[in-house]
Amino acid sequence: MEAEDRISKVAVLVDEHIKEGLNTLQLSTWAGYSPGYFTRCFKTKFGISPMEYVKQRKLLTAAKEIANGRRILDTALDYGWETHSGFTKSFTSVFGYSPVLLRAFYVRDASVKGDRQSMEAYIKTTQLYKKPEELWQILCLTLKENKTEYDNGKLRSIYELARTLHEGAKRKSGEEYITHPLNVAIILADMGADENTVCAGLLHDVWREEHKEIISRDAGSAVREILFSYEEFERTHESHDDRGVLVALCDRLHNMRTIEFVDAATWKKRAEDTLRLFSPIASKCADFRLRSELDELSIKFL
Repeated sequence: MEAEDRISKVAVLVDEHIKEGLNTLQLSTWAGYSPGYFTRCFKTKFGISPMEYVKQRKLLTAAKEIANGRRILDTALDYGWETHSGFTKSFTSVFGYSPVLLRAFYVRDASVKGDRQSMEAYIKTTQLYKKPEELWQILCLTLKENKTEYDNGKLRSIYELARTLHEGAKRKSGEEYITHPLNVAIILADMGADENTVCAGLLHDVWREEHKEIISRDAGSAVREILFSYEEFERTHESHDDRGVLVALCDRLHNMRTIEFVDAATWKKRAEDTLRLFSPIASKCADFRLRSELDELSIKFL
């Protein structure tokens, strides 16, 4: 058998054993070559290493499952990733966008078709005047319900940081200001966002020059990157990272849910901006439920 045929046979076998923990030794054994020679032949044919090929095939197959409605974490575990965040990082590095986007497209399409049996018709909302600790418990419960992997200690420390930086601030409703980022985080969690994006939701309103150093130090580089993309979107309505866009959209949704507490003179402009800028973006890169609610609230206040 020619070398090219042997390599092609291995590529077929990779797909047949895609959920297994494959390695270069096993692949080279299938080809009947030494690992070194096999790797050289494989790179010649496909242009990438055998294990990079395996990773890309796993991610492509996983993407199809997520696009058909499977939960992100369940899919990630099946294809060999141990954490939601690790899978999201690998997925984004290959495809250029988060798996949350694929999940959102599924929700959107299911909504359009009226197929709501396996999904909630609305994004989770909370009652006004909930205490911060009550909202914190709702956030943790939402993450657990969606089977989103998160470090409770890390998330709690991010929440405490946000609460400290918002200390003394009040919303127009009279509530502690921290209730707003908590609600943004709950919306993100309900949409299936990963831990780092939820953390960015908790910190988005304190991402200012005077706080960037402490946030970068305490929250870490992954959260900082999402906050930079959020800042970019707020400034230009474009961003290199859809996770920052999701934070901005969820921020807008909660602000629209509580719009009655701001000056009535601003209702029209905010509602118009939502319909003109945020709703179209939500339909392209977020949950269809989010687009629907943004439209409903905007029309109500127009």
